[in-house]
Amino acid sequence: MTPDAVTATPVPDRDSPAPARAAGRDRYLDLWRAAALGRVVIYHVFGWLWLTVLFPAMGLMFALAGSLMASSLDRTGPAAVGRRMRRLLPPLWAFGAIAVPLLLLTGWRARPAGGLGWGELLWWVLPVRTPPVGDQAWAWAFNVVLWYIVTYLWLVLLSPMLLALFRRWPWPTVAVAALLPVLARFDIARLDGYFAEQATNVSSYLACWLLGFAHHDGLLRRIPARRYAAAVAGLAVAGAAWIILDGVHAGVYDLNRIEGGNTLWSMAFVATVLRFRPTLAWLARVRPLSRAVELLNARAVTVYLWHLPVGMVAALLLTPVDTHNYWANVAIRITVVWALLAVPVGLFGWVEDVAARRRPAILPPSALPWTRPAATVPGWSLRTAVARWAALLPRPGRSARAAAEPALSGAELALSRAEPALSRAEPALSGAEPALSRAEPALSRGAEGTPGRSRTRLGNGWHRAMVGGVACLSVVLAGAALHVIPGLPVPPSLPVAQAETPRYLSDQVLVLDDADAETPGLVAVSAAAGDTAVTVGGTAYPNAVVARTPSRIRVHPPSGCDRLRALTGIGGDADAAAQVTFAVQADGTTVFDSGARTAADGAAEVDVPLPTSTTAIELVATSSTGPASAVWADAHFLCAS
Repeated sequence: MTPDAVTATPVPDRDSPAPARAAGRDRYLDLWRAAALGRVVIYHVFGWLWLTVLFPAMGLMFALAGSLMASSLDRTGPAAVGRRMRRLLPPLWAFGAIAVPLLLLTGWRARPAGGLGWGELLWWVLPVRTPPVGDQAWAWAFNVVLWYIVTYLWLVLLSPMLLALFRRWPWPTVAVAALLPVLARFDIARLDGYFAEQATNVSSYLACWLLGFAHHDGLLRRIPARRYAAAVAGLAVAGAAWIILDGVHAGVYDLNRIEGGNTLWSMAFVATVLRFRPTLAWLARVRPLSRAVELLNARAVTVYLWHLPVGMVAALLLTPVDTHNYWANVAIRITVVWALLAVPVGLFGWVEDVAARRRPAILPPSALPWTRPAATVPGWSLRTAVARWAALLPRPGRSARAAAEPALSGAELALSRAEPALSRAEPALSGAEPALSRAEPALSRGAEGTPGRSRTRLGNGWHRAMVGGVACLSVVLAGAALHVIPGLPVPPSLPVAQAETPRYLSDQVLVLDDADAETPGLVAVSAAAGDTAVTVGGTAYPNAVVARTPSRIRVHPPSGCDRLRALTGIGGDADAAAQVTFAVQADGTTVFDSGARTAADGAAEVDVPLPTSTTAIELVATSSTGPASAVWADAHFLCAS
């Protein structure tokens, strides 16, 4: 997930103390950041395409990162680029230090694709291109999400120039950024070459990054509510229409693969979220939720990098488990994935502390459930205030600074002694909050001349219409992806113009339910393992699954797989007279039935689409003439690569 989610506060200057645990945090942005990370994890675990349009998390993550990048550039100038790289790269290096040796030790021998060959491993050190992985069936889990890290790094490197352009021509810069992926989608602007994939990703999310700049500079709150709501409505309707048209004609509802529509819809969602800045004081009172948000923000890079390998391990562990209840299976899998994520977070999360120049800890102190926050006036830290005041003093030379230190130390000591009294006053201040809240509308009405003071309240009718409209369109798009919207055509079963990778069942974890089998047996023939090919109907197949009837083979489809293909046949001369019925069940629902077949009938083709919510596939073979060898030749899932 987002590297900026490591902390909600900017990186402190070298000469300033670390920020107070709760001071300066924007709970609203923290909550959205944590929600976006959770959405990414769930999407990759289950492959639910409808989640991408219901909650366009990637665009929001880039927008939040852009806001923090602008803040860093304002504080430290171009040095902010180095600071952000320092926060991003060490967690990636720790991840690569485990992934690359593991892949090499388990059989990675193929030369990486790309002009540099084995030199492509350089991108594990400086990821300006997606780092390569091996050709093992499971290797994809270690780099399929790294496109975000690569895109984030490019946007960080470009940010000094982008911020200068944005502040010179704010809205024209955003408009050009929004237009880039649209032009690329229609081949008006071509993004080719060695870094074509990276250029495409940067162009898709550049506009969201710039909206983060606008959020930091306060430009989003200065636009009148009516104009703002109209602009968001235009983006939302254009983006939603684009997505639905692509879904109807090409069968694609994965937002990440709809260039142009992705940008427009993400911009509408981001602009809606960033229009408001509530304090969310209630979040601190819901301690479990507050701690979870803090932990996800403090360990965001670790969670993002490790969640897919952990999800793959969870699928392997849960392969024998089937409650025959879809939602029970979902609940179990989510619980196991988050529980297993605690392992890499505990083992490697401290690297994020080192990268941020914090004291390393297994868990960040504020995320420990038994830690109680210090009693301070909300939003105020005396020691931090003194330190910041001292940092603003002129420093003509070392001697002047040294002469001032005793006075500053005495002032800090006096103020620290006053903290208990201020802490005792906190209940009275808290008790006054309701009265202040009731007075706020009147104060807002009296401050009409102050830009953004009253216009960014959700109580504004234009704002309510904007939020409601975007929320309704989100639900409509999710319903379209699930094919439950009445009157909306179901996309035809046509080949999708996108890269697809076969995941052979013989390379997956297979479980044979032999409760009904008289002579249970299961053989997985894999070309990757060098096994001898299986012959069906005179054709040799290097990948196949063979089981004696009656058999029921259970397998969990990898994330992003939407189709199962195979050729069924009966193996062995002894089974020439056998009659075998082949069936495929998705979560208990039969999606293919061959009827009774004999060896003379030849191979029967299996080509069935899988519902996006599928968690388990079962290959069922039965025979009315006694045990026989049921062959599932060339059996594989088709998955988006």
